[in-house]
Amino acid sequence: MILKTIEHQENIDLRNFCTIKVGEKGKIVYFPKDYKEISILIKEYDNIYPLGIGSNLIFSDGVVNKVFVHSKNLKKYEIENQNDIFYITAEAGVSFKTIVSVVKKYNLEGFENLSGIPATVGGATAMNAGAYGSEIFDLIEEVWWIDREGRLNHSKKDEIKYSYRYSQFQNEGFVYKVKLKLRKSDKNISEIIKNHLLDRNSKQPLDLPTAGSTYKNPAGTYAGKLIEAVGLKGYRINDIGFSEKHANFLVNYGNAEFKDLIKLLELAERKISDEFRINLEREVKIID
Repeated sequence: MILKTIEHQENIDLRNFCTIKVGEKGKIVYFPKDYKEISILIKEYDNIYPLGIGSNLIFSDGVVNKVFVHSKNLKKYEIENQNDIFYITAEAGVSFKTIVSVVKKYNLEGFENLSGIPATVGGATAMNAGAYGSEIFDLIEEVWWIDREGRLNHSKKDEIKYSYRYSQFQNEGFVYKVKLKLRKSDKNISEIIKNHLLDRNSKQPLDLPTAGSTYKNPAGTYAGKLIEAVGLKGYRINDIGFSEKHANFLVNYGNAEFKDLIKLLELAERKISDEFRINLEREVKIID
């Protein structure tokens, strides 16, 4: 059977596939090496879920009955330039660290604010990842993606639906590769990125397992500010808590359990709704 020739693991520990290290067992994960193998999987299964670094994912307890498709073998990228404009075409599994290395090598501007995000190109595109007022769709020119019928599609940026922490690829299709546009800079980009990362490390709990920003920022305010205002900054239930450094970050203090994590989210959402009449929208994705 052709599926057996695609690299895979069965009966997986889901804690190894998300940065917050919460979850139990999953059925199977495939590691395709090209879009043809992705297409085969999509045609075979109707419960495909793409995985990258897993920096915004939280897995529920028990066996998660999904077929996961991981992008670790999709790491090819190409660079082309036209005078001061550089294009990076990167497959879904290319990490932001790799993009940063290219940016620093050629002294390209535009990626500085994204440089510390623990993400792959595919996952970041699907959720329109961003930080410090920038987002990846500021740089995206084109996306190649595979639809539910296993067909490879090519879309220009203006043909894609996206907004704050959202793109259409959250609901349809598997992001295969992305073309980014950056510009040669007169600034010292390496130094800017270095200072940016130092600032990020000082403000975020990057020394503990975390899922990144827990909630999207409501219009006109910040989720972390609201969590702190209702007394939940640093609050924890057993081994899961809102960070003392940044209230909008969940952190795993050891062996956090999903049931405690959900209790904590529900507590924060209830308190903020009661006090401010604001319904927080989760940025993390709960996979069950």
